[in-house]
This record gives sequence, structure tokens and C-alpha cells, in this order.
Amino acid sequence: VGQAATSGWLFLAIYVGPIVFLALFWPLLERIIRITKEKRLTSIADFIATRYGRDHGLAILVTFVAMLGVIPYIALQLQSVTQSLSVFAEAGGSAWGSADQYNASIWVGAGLAFFTILFGTRNLDANERHHGIVMAIAVEAVVKLVALLAVGVFVVWGLAGGPAATFAQIETSEIATWSQSSSRWISLIFLSAAAFLCLPRMFQVLVVENDDERHVQIASWAFPAYLMLMSLFVVPIAVVGLDLLPAGSNPDLFVLTLPLALGQESLALLSFLGGF
Repeated sequence: VGQAATSGWLFLAIYVGPIVFLALFWPLLERIIRITKEKRLTSIADFIATRYGRDHGLAILVTFVAMLGVIPYIALQLQSVTQSLSVFAEAGGSAWGSADQYNASIWVGAGLAFFTILFGTRNLDANERHHGIVMAIAVEAVVKLVALLAVGVFVVWGLAGGPAATFAQIETSEIATWSQSSSRWISLIFLSAAAFLCLPRMFQVLVVENDDERHVQIASWAFPAYLMLMSLFVVPIAVVGLDLLPAGSNPDLFVLTLPLALGQESLALLSFLGGF
């Protein structure tokens, strides 16, 4: 939503990358899964090193690069949760300063570490499947989708006055007039497609946790459908947020601040749970 409010339709490129990858290269993904099972591999570092003669130095390098790639994701997660908590604090009449956000991020980080220790993939056995982690991700995905759709329905029918009025508002907004260079579109599509396969967490779920290659064929249409539903209300939320909320409001938080500004605390809480 934040990117839609600041860059227009460019946010769709993040969804197009995985959709293109699944539509065109799902046989490649099946082959990667088959090789991973045959060689009893447990990470993308193992996979790449095996393809180059089990080069241990290369495996260490891939692990190091993957770790560097994960750090910004963890930082964004901590920032997102602490900013969301500060929004609720301000709605309750308690303004948070930097020290409050730092303290919250420490506690949230400790909670993430504790969760990882208890439920993470500690036993990297190629024959073992971590069904609890997969189920947690599945439940998380459903909660996230329900929360975003609920906020979207509230915005379109509760604030904008229905789909027709929403389309009219989008057409007259700045978002409709913004254009981005083709190079930015291509770069984002390529990066999101690469991240879809190469991020350690994605490789873990897509490949290591896979226990049936036929699931890839289901994912080739189910995952794009999920992304389409996720993107359905992104632009309406961004447009209505820019129109109703005060100038300078953080667009990354519109999904929270729009319901709160209209007194919909329960909906805001559902939105927070979806993001969390």
C-alpha cells in the first residue's frame, strides 16, 4: 500500500515476478525439488555447492550472501511491528518517542528469536518435514489475506461509496497519472522472481519442505490467485488514505491508520494481527 501511494502501479511488479516464474518455469522448480531429494540437500547453499562439485567454499559464500540478504527483511519486520505498536499507542493518547520504539524492537526481536528456537528448522534432516512450520505459514497467509480484504471492503464500501465511486476516485488521483520507466519495471520483476526462489525461507518452503512434486502444479495457479487477491484493494486503500488522512501521514501504515481514524478499532486490530 505504501509503494502504491508513492510509486503508483509499480507495486504490481513485485507480484508479477513470482507469477511469471511459476507460469513459465514450474518444470524447473520440479527438477530442483527432485535433485534436492536425491542428494538429500537441506538449503540453497547445499544445492548450489552440489551443482559445482560439492564446493564447501562456495557453500560458505552462498550462506554468507544469504545471511546478508535476510538482514534487511528482519530489519523491516522489526520496523513494521514497532511502528504499528506506536500507532496504537498514539491512538490511545500515549505518544511514543525513539526510545520507546527501540525498546519495543528489542522485545519483539527477542520474541522472534524465542519463537525460532522453539519452532524453527533446527533439525536439518533431508527426510524430515517440518509440518508445524508449514502449517504456521499457511495459517499466517490466510489471516493476512482476510485482514487485508476486510480493510479493503471497509474502504471501498464504507468510505469510498462502492466500486464505481472508487474507480472514479482512482482516475482523478495522482496515482493514475504517475508513470515509471520500463527499466524499473523490469528490474523489480526480475528481483522479485529471483527472491521467490533464492531467499532461504522461500527455498525452505518451496523445495526442502515439499513432499510431493505435484504440489508445484497446484501452486502454479493457486499462488498467483492468492497474489491477485492480495493486490485487489491495494490501490483503493492507498487512494482513500491519501485523500482522507492528514498530509504527511505514513502511507505504509494506511491499512492501520484508516480504520483507526474512523473509529474502527476492531478492524484495526485485525489488520495489525494480519501484519504481525
